[in-house]
Amino acid sequence: MVDPDLELVDATGRGDQEAFEALVVKYQGPLLNFIARYTGDRFIAEDITQEVFIRIYRAAPRFQPRTKVSTWVFSIACNQALTEMDRRRRRRSLCEAVSRSRDGGYDETGVSPAERFELEEEIMSALGRLPDNQRAALLLRVNEELSYREIADVLGMTIESVESLLFRARTTLKRHLDRK
Repeated sequence: MVDPDLELVDATGRGDQEAFEALVVKYQGPLLNFIARYTGDRFIAEDITQEVFIRIYRAAPRFQPRTKVSTWVFSIACNQALTEMDRRRRRRSLCEAVSRSRDGGYDETGVSPAERFELEEEIMSALGRLPDNQRAALLLRVNEELSYREIADVLGMTIESVESLLFRARTTLKRHLDRK
């Protein structure tokens, strides 16, 4: 069975505007959410998302289906977000993504809004200290639910490197949060 996303990329590569629009409809929300959480700024994320789709359109004729289309799309998004973050020299954190799925099973039962706000501030601070590659790996795993293989493809590294990145990211977050 042929991957419908692959058919859309192939058609986009041949200049089919409807196929490109279908790709935009499918990936716009997930990309925008990923980039917004990564950058911490919805307006910047909208600009980056637009640039990602321009890059997808331009690269579609050369796409080689070595990976899933979604992996390719998120790889472009991750690279573009990193480039933009370097350009702006900003380190923002994304506490919403981690607070929803933090390893260690934080239990929100009976937590007051003030306590939740304080926890989110602590997570934001801890995330801000993570290196970009650790933050990207963590977000791809937590938000986008990508497999280790897919994260490795997106970030251009081995599965073992992804495992190590995620371990270090979680360990660092836990260490920072346990100090509070």
